[in-house]
Amino acid sequence: MEIKKRVYLVGFDLSGGLGLHRYFVDNGYSSTFGDEDGFSSRTLKNYQNNLPLITGFESCQFFTQIQHEGKNGDFIYTHEILLDSLIEEQPNALFIFNYLPVEEWLEQRASCYGYLPKATKALDLSEAQVLEHWRDYYLAYYEKVVSRLEGAENYFAYNHSNENESVRELTRFLSRHGMTLNLAAYEPISEIRGSTDQRFHVQNIREAALYFRYHRFDIDTAINLLQEAEKHQPCRYYFKDELKKWKLEKKTWKSE
Repeated sequence: MEIKKRVYLVGFDLSGGLGLHRYFVDNGYSSTFGDEDGFSSRTLKNYQNNLPLITGFESCQFFTQIQHEGKNGDFIYTHEILLDSLIEEQPNALFIFNYLPVEEWLEQRASCYGYLPKATKALDLSEAQVLEHWRDYYLAYYEKVVSRLEGAENYFAYNHSNENESVRELTRFLSRHGMTLNLAAYEPISEIRGSTDQRFHVQNIREAALYFRYHRFDIDTAINLLQEAEKHQPCRYYFKDELKKWKLEKKTWKSE
């Protein structure tokens, strides 16, 4: 399919990125997601090496959830780090700012298995302090995107809390820029659980492992789940390190 313009999701995690990625793919467009094919980490290296950000992915059109996990298990939001560089290097690209209202987004993060417990440990803050830290981060980045892009004809604000209407408006926006999508191909994220995409289900197994380890404190089930996921799709950095750590912890495990 001919690439007329490239499209970048530059919003927040847990704000409809996976559903939009599948929507683009199901309409026949090439689309990256996270770092599954290495785009997020590669484009950061391209920036560090003074190469065009798109180097190595010239044939791709849509770029969603541009983030990856570092070797220490920290999340690296490449699209936030390189927002200004993306805009300046590709002024003709389209930028989709996918978001939830701040309180809904905080609720999503707080309920995401392992997210809050690990953040309290990494930041050495209480849960309430972590939520305030996240709120400050959200508001600062939201203001940055709006101040830089609002009003531009190549910018679209996608409010995931109004999913159905936002998808329709996004489809019309892309159509005005020469990209036709069949709205019937869109599936709300809650309905994707019947997907035949193995990657999606492997990720669910890993999320279940986090739940049993950090919310049920059942290390045996957590280890077994992570090992099962590893059989089907080798993991990188974060989960691989978690599995090693859990096996060491089990040797001296006591109920928490």
